[in-house]
Amino acid sequence: MLKKLLASVGIGKATVDAILLSDSLRAGDDFDVEVVITGGDVAQELNAIELAVMAQAKTEADVGDNEITYNKSVVLQHWQQTLNVTVAPGEVITRQFTLTLHPETPATELFGQQISKVWLQTGLDIKNGIDGSDKDSLYIRPSATQLAVLDMVEHSGYTLFKVDIEAGGVRGQGFSSHLPCYQEYEFKPQDRSLFGARELEVTFVDNGSETGVLIEIDRAFLGDGYRSVSIPNHCTTINDVRPYLERLLS
Repeated sequence: MLKKLLASVGIGKATVDAILLSDSLRAGDDFDVEVVITGGDVAQELNAIELAVMAQAKTEADVGDNEITYNKSVVLQHWQQTLNVTVAPGEVITRQFTLTLHPETPATELFGQQISKVWLQTGLDIKNGIDGSDKDSLYIRPSATQLAVLDMVEHSGYTLFKVDIEAGGVRGQGFSSHLPCYQEYEFKPQDRSLFGARELEVTFVDNGSETGVLIEIDRAFLGDGYRSVSIPNHCTTINDVRPYLERLLS
């Protein structure tokens, strides 16, 4: 009886471990996961396995007269796999899943450097108990089209300064985002002339066949201006994307 009581509050409960069978990914890719469930001190009824792709996003809130910026975890995708099994003490149950990343999933690495946090959260829906959970980082590279756009921006006289994931959505000419957050690449001009751009921010919205590119340009004395274009995903080099971007970057 004591063991059942402890398991109901999370002590000696069944645990879950997710093993990613796919290495570096791109948004829109399929990836394989093996979920290993190990029984705790008592038998427990498992209703389902819960899996979610999550990201750390920057958001703002008003606190009194001040506006503060903080990071929060947001759910990008969620899956539930029904189990309805009883796991005995010490028993090991395994399940394999093939999941698909949303095409708008933010990238987490650029040229081997971590630029953001996206992970797979795995948990158990346990009858009359607290679920065990596991958290595994996902390594996601920008698409070839996105890399070509970023290269084009750098070749146009800008240097990448930082990358953020922002809570909320974006909209451009002919496209809009669907996830609860978006990724923003912030560039600074290499030649900071008095009336030139002080900052340039690039956001991507990929629908699988085209990549929407939203560019926000902050010009001295003129404020922010927004420009956008959709680029087919078969465009994967600077020369491919140049005709779409030259007007936006001028």
